[in-house]
Amino acid sequence: MTATQLLIPQPYTSASTAETVGRHPLNFYESPSWFTTELLRYVRLSGVIGEPCVGHGAIATLLSAWPYTKQMWTNDIDPHKAADYQMDATLSESWAKFPDCDWICTNPPYAEFAAPIIKNAYQKARVGVAAFLLTSFLEPCDDRADFLQQHPPSLVLIMPRFCFRKDKRGTRWATDNITISCFVWDKRAAGQQIIIRPKSAIAGFYKNPEQAITQEQAIEIVRAMPTAASYAKGELCNS
Repeated sequence: MTATQLLIPQPYTSASTAETVGRHPLNFYESPSWFTTELLRYVRLSGVIGEPCVGHGAIATLLSAWPYTKQMWTNDIDPHKAADYQMDATLSESWAKFPDCDWICTNPPYAEFAAPIIKNAYQKARVGVAAFLLTSFLEPCDDRADFLQQHPPSLVLIMPRFCFRKDKRGTRWATDNITISCFVWDKRAAGQQIIIRPKSAIAGFYKNPEQAITQEQAIEIVRAMPTAASYAKGELCNS
């Protein structure tokens, strides 16, 4: 998940290492490459794609290698991240300055920042939105209940848990309390679908950043994805 303006919790200190361990600055956690490659296995993103929370480009780099991507624009609120724009994606006025696009694909910061970004993205994208969110985003909380009722996701890919960061002692990799899912809002879709993806079925799966495959290996997975003919035959979800 990438940057947004927020209050950073006070860090904690490990008694054994005397190292300060806390949440990452600006709540930045890079997406594993298999988030994106699994999405592309089921959804043919195409045309102009926007990434409003680009971080270090984990998603954007793979989408740039995807043959159906015509053009990309990127944004991140952190001025130290390489992006076309440096604006707050929670604000509607920022989206008015972003270029038009067919799809938005992103891993936004969670907690209270996810809902406004998703709502803005849905309004901006001509075709749809694909976002990596805590599965609990389906809960009709006050900040998104009306949106989810009016615009339920057309596809939810439920992923195995990934360890974004180490525990409070900084000694082992820890998972969140709930796993991540890829939520897709395809404005053309007539129905809804849930797909479960076990780690044994995921090409290039790794559990934590230390085990990550290389960017080149991830790009090879993208390039080896099924062609347009496979989508047309209905072998995969045709989005």
